[in-house]
Amino acid sequence: MTSSDQQSRPAGLRARLRRVPRSVWLAVVAGVVVVAAVVVVLVATSGPGSPGAVTFAAGGQSRTAEPTVYCDVQVTDCENEPTAVVALPLPPGSAVDVTVPDAVRATPWQVAFAYVDETGTQQSGRSQIFAPGAAGGFRLALPDPRWRLQRVEVQQFGASETVTPQGSLFSTRSTWVLVSG
Repeated sequence: MTSSDQQSRPAGLRARLRRVPRSVWLAVVAGVVVVAAVVVVLVATSGPGSPGAVTFAAGGQSRTAEPTVYCDVQVTDCENEPTAVVALPLPPGSAVDVTVPDAVRATPWQVAFAYVDETGTQQSGRSQIFAPGAAGGFRLALPDPRWRLQRVEVQQFGASETVTPQGSLFSTRSTWVLVSG
């Protein structure tokens, strides 16, 4: 192969590339853009995103908890993380301060709890439901100083609704759990 043959190859290739119609090039570029957009959408919507961490504080100590369960807004695609439960010492009469992230504050949420009364009987209760944007924190204090909290759970509600004769029930989208430890 002569040096003139080597130099003519790139020129020949350029000539062939120039012969490809512009509409073909535009179609190829559009195809690449569409594939890239689909990949971005699939990555962005693959599974539920964690709404963030909740902080529990009691007795001068605090713990930050990731959600033990978190789902998409329709509560159809969920992730479980049972090891995300946190513990704090909760002697009788302890109050717990709960602080939720903005992603929870922007939705309806409440605090559910379990405790043992002065007779050793297990009891449970719930806070009011906080409307979207209404509150970013809650102080849970039992009315009797002899009672001891065992479990505190923040529950974020999703858009999934079940209508019963007693009214509407909304599914729990995400939960964060503190146990006495």
